Amino acid sequence: MRKTSVQKLAFLSLISVIILVFVGAIVRVTGAGLGCPDWPKCWGELIPPWKVEQVDPASFSDRKLKTFKRKAERLGRDPDLVTRESLKDDFNPVHTWTEFINRLFALPVTISSLALMIVGWRRKNLPRRVRKCAVMSFGLVIVNALLGAAVVFSGLNTGVITAHLVAAFVLLLLLTFVVWAGVEKGTRLKSIDGASRAQVGILLAVVLIEGLLGAQIREMTDDLQMKFGTDSRAIWIIQIEDSIVFLIHRSFSWVIFGAALFAGWKVKWRGLVPRSILVIVFAFMLMGLFFSYVQINAVVQVLHVGLASVLVSLVFYWWLAANQGGQRA
Repeated sequence: MRKTSVQKLAFLSLISVIILVFVGAIVRVTGAGLGCPDWPKCWGELIPPWKVEQVDPASFSDRKLKTFKRKAERLGRDPDLVTRESLKDDFNPVHTWTEFINRLFALPVTISSLALMIVGWRRKNLPRRVRKCAVMSFGLVIVNALLGAAVVFSGLNTGVITAHLVAAFVLLLLLTFVVWAGVEKGTRLKSIDGASRAQVGILLAVVLIEGLLGAQIREMTDDLQMKFGTDSRAIWIIQIEDSIVFLIHRSFSWVIFGAALFAGWKVKWRGLVPRSILVIVFAFMLMGLFFSYVQINAVVQVLHVGLASVLVSLVFYWWLAANQGGQRA
């Protein structure tokens, strides 16, 4: 079946968001979240400085100063010692450009979602729910951009970071729906036969629950990173392994594995989507073992967060398409 322009734009937006999740994970594991202490500019410039000599303390607004004071307080330092002159000591060119590149990767998301909204709303031959989702997806992009600013202004508050990530995953669900349902009225919708929506829904539910538990684990590791730095990764697992949230999160992965195996058995292991899900779930099992028995490695963390966005999108698509052979848009 030939894809419509709306489906192509939604798929482009979906891929852009997934890439941005990967890049955002890199920002988190490298501790570069405040590489740009202001927003939407970076160190007061559209193009950030390369070296500390290019930083102008006079350009720091009161809001920037408060951001660094909050960060200092979270790190156990005296916020009263933070001045415009002392801010130069926090300049890290690697962190600055890591965060700046992260912001650049948000541009394709914004442009593609804007195009999706315009094209989707103009296509009167599309189901109204698809057109609404196209508009909502762009609105959510704007909301998430504001949450990104809030992350900076809050001094990397873990709750705000989690809200930022959750909004990105909700955006993935909206875009996945448009990829599946963005066909002309009366057109037969894509179907994955063999497992019912209820059966795939079990897999979707446990994946989402595991994601919420994982968000709490990431908040714990963020706090450890803020307190002890990125070089302390070897002791992180010791700090969190007795947490009830971590124990449930680790054990719950077996529930996901079982649900994926059951749904895959129902479709007789046919189709790219079910097979890809099984591979990703197995990869998560291996990453979980690595975290538990080796360390919470930065590269594995990035893969863990990034692949979670792929998994949620694929499972939601499977749930939408499960046994829908006779349904039309």
